[in-house]
This record gives sequence, C-alpha cells and structure tokens, in this order.
Amino acid sequence: MAKKKEEQAKQPFEKRGDIKKLVVYVTIVNYGQGDAVLRLFKNSGTSAQISQLGHGTAGKSMREVLGIVDDRKEIIFSMVKEESVPELKQEIEAFFLASKKNRGIAFTIPLTSLVGIKLYHFFTNTI
Repeated sequence: MAKKKEEQAKQPFEKRGDIKKLVVYVTIVNYGQGDAVLRLFKNSGTSAQISQLGHGTAGKSMREVLGIVDDRKEIIFSMVKEESVPELKQEIEAFFLASKKNRGIAFTIPLTSLVGIKLYHFFTNTI
C-alpha cells in the first residue's frame, strides 16, 4: 500500500488527481439583486466570485420609451465546475421566476487553461 502511494506521488497531478473542467458562470442582474445571486452560488459550493457594477447599453431615449429608469446592472463572475452547471442553471432559473423584479441573463464561458494547481484548488474549493 505504501509503495502504491509513493508511485502516485511521483506522477504528475493531472494523472493522479481528479481534475474537472471549469467554466466561468456569468450572471447579469439588475442593481440590488447581486447579493442574492452571490449567496446562491456560495451555497452551491462556489469559492471564487467577482461582482462588478455595470450599465445597460440602451440610450436615454430608448430607456424612456421602454420605461426603464435605472440602467445599473450587477455582473457576477463565478468559477464553477462544469459538472455543476445544470444544477446551477436550475437555481438561476428559479431565482428569475421567483419574482417579476428578478430579471437578468446568465451564461457560461469554458475555461480552457489555468496556470498552477494551487489556483485550481482555490477555484474548486478543494484546498
């Protein structure tokens, strides 16, 4: 048994470890709803999230026609394992359907490379 562990320790982490594909889950919601989305992702086990303020792209005249007063948005970037995307998608859909005020868009971007195994452990909450 000890020899087997020594042999595994000599192998690169990619061959001995369980590396899962990661994606960046981007969620754009109206200003004030970002905390709820951050909590949702945190409760799902996501360790790395970044929240950024933004503005809608519609011009003032278009916003007046549509009756949009506030064009501020919150953009949440979350690093998640690809295997957890379907579950998170259901959670986000439920959040959007919970109230008419909960509006937004969510999508994923595949992460094709990452430098350093410690960074991978940080993003996957396996430190």
